[in-house]
Amino acid sequence: MSKKILLMTDIHITNHDINIIGLNPALRFRHCLEHASSYHADASHLFIMGDLTHNGSYDEYKILERLLKNQPFPVTLMLGNHDNRSAFSAVFSNRAEPFQHGSQNFGKTKIIHLDTLDDSVKNRGSGLMCMQRMHWFEYNLGLGDGPILVLSHHHMLNSGFDGLDKIRLLNGNKIAGIIAASGRCKMVINGHIHRTIFSSYKGVPHATLKSTCHQTPLLLSSNDPELAVDEPGGYGVLLLDGDTPILHHVDFN
Repeated sequence: MSKKILLMTDIHITNHDINIIGLNPALRFRHCLEHASSYHADASHLFIMGDLTHNGSYDEYKILERLLKNQPFPVTLMLGNHDNRSAFSAVFSNRAEPFQHGSQNFGKTKIIHLDTLDDSVKNRGSGLMCMQRMHWFEYNLGLGDGPILVLSHHHMLNSGFDGLDKIRLLNGNKIAGIIAASGRCKMVINGHIHRTIFSSYKGVPHATLKSTCHQTPLLLSSNDPELAVDEPGGYGVLLLDGDTPILHHVDFN
């Protein structure tokens, strides 16, 4: 029997009554949770893949905490470029580890989720995995012998969006190469771009999920990474049977 995993990303929670292009991110996220609870109540887990908040403030994380209280799924939270590590930890994390990454087994399949938040902010919006995170990832990639899926906020490969590709995971090609060389990764899934995109690198599929809130217009040559358009929100439904992972994308209003 397949394990069902929910994937949501780029929820961009703001303080009360602050909208993004006229959209209320908290309301959109609540509608997304309600949709998932209605149609996929049998899901085993929910990963929220970064950009949990829009400004990385303590108050925004407290709003997110309240939104998550009454939903039915076990949740793993990841960090993106709009997040703030210390404010997040003040609300959600009692961990001694410095990074918000980890791995979980769902049947035969292991899901590794990465922490790509670049605290140096040398290239605002981009992601980076330092040597400590790289060593952790390579170690976990080598554990066990079953299939692996990797979740990342930032995209590793060029997407064709010029502005967004300037703020992708800066060492993404290296990490994608390590993933491909492992021979075990069935799929890499990311957010960050606010668009549904499919690609591959050395035989490994890479998929990008839409935001639950606002989307990126299909203006590939634009150098502005912050363009946004009001289109339906979306989330991913991942089916794992140990052999062939299947990723569905769900739109909601």
